[in-house]
Amino acid sequence: MSIAKNTAKAAGLVMVITFISKVTGFLREVVLGSKFGTTKDVDAYNMAQNIPMVLFAAIAASIGTTVIPLFSEYLTKKGRDKAFEFINNLLNVIILMTVLFTVIAAIASPIIVKIMAPGFKGDVYYETLKLTIILLPVMIFVAVSNIITGALQSLQHFAVPAMIGIPYNIIIIGTALMYGAKYGIYGVAIATVIGSIVQILIQLPVLLKFGFKYRFVLNLKDESVRKVIILAIPVLIGTSIQVINTYVDRMIASYLPAGSIAALNYANRLIGFDIFSMAIAIVIYPMLSRYFASNNIDEFIKGIKMAVKAILYIMIPVTVGAIIFRVPIIRILFERGAFDERSTYLTSIAFMFYSLGMTANGLRNVLSRGFYSLKDTRTPMINGAIAVLINIGLNLAIVRYLALGGLALSTSVAATATSLMLMYSLRKKIGRIGGYEIASAFVKALIGSAIMGTFAYFTFNMITKYLPDGKIYDVLSLVMTIFIGSFIYFVFILLTDNSLVSYVKKGASIIKGKLAKE
Repeated sequence: MSIAKNTAKAAGLVMVITFISKVTGFLREVVLGSKFGTTKDVDAYNMAQNIPMVLFAAIAASIGTTVIPLFSEYLTKKGRDKAFEFINNLLNVIILMTVLFTVIAAIASPIIVKIMAPGFKGDVYYETLKLTIILLPVMIFVAVSNIITGALQSLQHFAVPAMIGIPYNIIIIGTALMYGAKYGIYGVAIATVIGSIVQILIQLPVLLKFGFKYRFVLNLKDESVRKVIILAIPVLIGTSIQVINTYVDRMIASYLPAGSIAALNYANRLIGFDIFSMAIAIVIYPMLSRYFASNNIDEFIKGIKMAVKAILYIMIPVTVGAIIFRVPIIRILFERGAFDERSTYLTSIAFMFYSLGMTANGLRNVLSRGFYSLKDTRTPMINGAIAVLINIGLNLAIVRYLALGGLALSTSVAATATSLMLMYSLRKKIGRIGGYEIASAFVKALIGSAIMGTFAYFTFNMITKYLPDGKIYDVLSLVMTIFIGSFIYFVFILLTDNSLVSYVKKGASIIKGKLAKE
């Protein structure tokens, strides 16, 4: 099976599962909101949930990220038994570390809560303290889950790791609906812990099927464990820099008219619904790690080029569509109750300028994983730090002119700068990466998106002109427009990209052959 076909199949599956996971996550927030509203209980739960995340989740995610290239190297050079021995040792080391960290954090929880939530006094403080102690073990289970996820993805299994958020959300939703009145927010906290354990239990049987057998191996001096930690440090620093970046954005937004921070949050939530580039990045990462581990640089470059082209062909039309239909999208999703026309207007401004960086964000995800595959976590960190400085500088320069839009635009420009720097750095590191072919795909995607956007704009206006007012008709108009616009764009790309035509023909011949056999 070719890399293109293999990647497309896996990415498609991950996209579908991730979409379902995102929907269940959204439903979780809706249910919690309907059951507990905006009370002190929800404030206490959110803060208590954030404390273990701030303390260790970023570290766990960083370790999970760096597992893939090292596990892939073991698989390629030393075989599956040695690779699983590495996973066993890493699991035991991380479990030991996180258990100790959890015990220390539980003892120090009164001080931690006061530092993290200095405004909490009286009942809300004590409630947050109790919830924090309940939720602290989550960091142990998150760390273990991330390591298992990395191992499964290295073994080219993507479905189960992608779906672990679904049962997690369902457990919390079910608990809130059935036991919310009886156990209150404490029931939700316990459900959160159970949900994080289930994320491990769902993945573990799959890993066992691949031949994994748990053994208590604990070697703190193991070179591979040391490499994981060394590689994870720049990833952790990069994540921390992004947190600082977000904090600066919100701090500046606090000086803008009321509702600006909320509008940024809502727009960010929409941008975060990008399942396309996320799926491509998840699937391509272990493939690139395997190619580098086997010293197959030609296939590595082909993989990078294919992933970058896929991001361009998917995300540029999505960006154009988001900009053109930003108001109806936000009106359909959010405009109800206290979220009025002014809220829609503010959110649409932020969403429009954030959308300009959607393609760059997708490219950054793929290119960063390209460096992680090369066991270089330092370059993405440095480029990310430069981008943060660009973002803060632009914030201060243009917020006076564009207000809320200026903050979002600065973020998009910084993301674009990061992507260009990463591409330049990658070219310097491994040589030519098909720059002409990538530039050609960019131009084709841009022209196709412009044609699509023009047709879609007039089609939407024509459809809405003949349909009655109402949200259900807004949804119908938007869906019909998206379908027509997507068809026009797809036809244009097929007519202009020969490589895509050959891939579609190959896929059609495979389907035809299967049908003939049947």
